[in-house]
Amino acid sequence: MTPFVRVLCVLSTLSLWCLSPSVQAEPRTLHYATAVAPTDRPNNRARHWWAEQIKARTNGEIEIEIHWMQSLVKYADTAQAISSGLADIAGMTPDYTAARFPLWALSQTEVGPGDHYIAAEAWRRMMANTPALQEELQRNNMAFMAVYSTGPRVLISNTRPYLTPEDFDGDRVRLTPRSVQAAQQADWEVTPINLTFTDIYSAMDRGTINGAQSAAYLVPLFKHHEVAKHIVETGNGQAMILEAMNLDTWNSLTPEQQKVFEEVNRELELRMAEAGLEELEQAREMIRSNREFPTEYHILNARQRAQWETGYLPVERAYAEKTGKRAPQAVSVFERFQERLGEVAAEVKESGYPWERDKVAER
Repeated sequence: MTPFVRVLCVLSTLSLWCLSPSVQAEPRTLHYATAVAPTDRPNNRARHWWAEQIKARTNGEIEIEIHWMQSLVKYADTAQAISSGLADIAGMTPDYTAARFPLWALSQTEVGPGDHYIAAEAWRRMMANTPALQEELQRNNMAFMAVYSTGPRVLISNTRPYLTPEDFDGDRVRLTPRSVQAAQQADWEVTPINLTFTDIYSAMDRGTINGAQSAAYLVPLFKHHEVAKHIVETGNGQAMILEAMNLDTWNSLTPEQQKVFEEVNRELELRMAEAGLEELEQAREMIRSNREFPTEYHILNARQRAQWETGYLPVERAYAEKTGKRAPQAVSVFERFQERLGEVAAEVKESGYPWERDKVAER
């Protein structure tokens, strides 16, 4: 073969290679851990939407595999699992690991609105001007994804409705740690019981306890209405869920992929807030209309809520001040979070939720 013919062959081969369809790389799978069951509920539909959007907007480069019901990691170990990379992404409760996340633990509240959207949006606004929160995540080898709230707390009981602290009347009640402090400082007549959340049903069924703190949307899921005669939605306090990604995983993504996550995560926050409010309404309706296990559902008025906040507010501030010994910005985070809660609550009262405003604009 002459040199001229050899060159022609090489050029022909290169031309064919350039014209052929590009070889698609295998999609990368990221592992997402959650404690919830894969049921058809609004929150889970939002999670499925998020996973689908990540795949679509990265052109199939990233796929999310959801590991349900603690199948990848126990919920109590979620923070360590994200830090180590056992889970690429997961939702965690910062208050469970307050020693590692002192500032993030302040996202759990016993005062202020327990509304899903108001709480999450208020924390986001406060977070935007608090670099220390991002630094706290980075020290634990995490990158921020999203936040959403579990919504309003409820007090369940089988004696009488706990409309004010006076209604405890010596009952044995499973309370959060800060509620125990409030009870002690305000001299509430209650016997606090240390009990894991999953044991509430059996303890109330046996009569070991008379009542417990829970979250409204969890009542149907854990069937607490079967062992409670009264459920009181206090309107005060909530717990925040932090969605985080392993920092090494985040740094391994391309800038384009990171941008997709940032955009989709923000949309997820709004969808989770709307889904949480939808599940709250479903829980209320299910409890009120359940003839097999009739339970009285109460929503506190402003005067009753104020009586609870009178006991909780000094404890919340004291907790922030104590945390400030380890994290200097703690009191500032607490105060600004409370300010943003009031700010967002006023906006919602005047103009509704963002998705409601969008529907009005479309008309």
